[in-house]
Amino acid sequence: MRSALVVVDMQKDFCYPDGKLFGGEHLSSIFEPTARAVSETRKKMPVIFTQDWHRKDDPEFEIWPEHCVANTEGAEIIDELEVREEDYIVRKRRYSAFFGTDLDLTLRELGIEKLYLTGVLTNICVLHTAGDAVLRGYKVAVIKDCTAALNDYDYEYALKHMENVFSAEIITLSDFLQGL
Repeated sequence: MRSALVVVDMQKDFCYPDGKLFGGEHLSSIFEPTARAVSETRKKMPVIFTQDWHRKDDPEFEIWPEHCVANTEGAEIIDELEVREEDYIVRKRRYSAFFGTDLDLTLRELGIEKLYLTGVLTNICVLHTAGDAVLRGYKVAVIKDCTAALNDYDYEYALKHMENVFSAEIITLSDFLQGL
């Protein structure tokens, strides 16, 4: 089964203390494991980075403060993750990486059947991307030590929801690396 690693919204506005929608110091705990997943995956499967990518007048700013505005430093992928030319980048304006993007087309062209999800936030963009992936017929696994939420409750809820409702596998980085 051909697979891809999807790194959801690991962007400066979410992950760094000076970011416009900083999720908390605990997010830095997933930088190293996610970087390891990315670096050890590249020879085995495609790596896809999603970027929250908003216009200045995006309606989402009625729900959340302004963040990840197109072409700003805050919208950039964090420095700890090396984006390479062979990687794929999917820019999105909503929670799901499938909504209004060419992610599904890209995955189908690559013959991908299974997605390994990492990134932030577990209970928002990772959750919605997982749900849309399953509804499109993809198998989903979430690498739990490579994802984070604003708090423990939201993190645990999202993992249980993805497991129970979307039949997603919830695995560790160690599980993932052993399966490569």
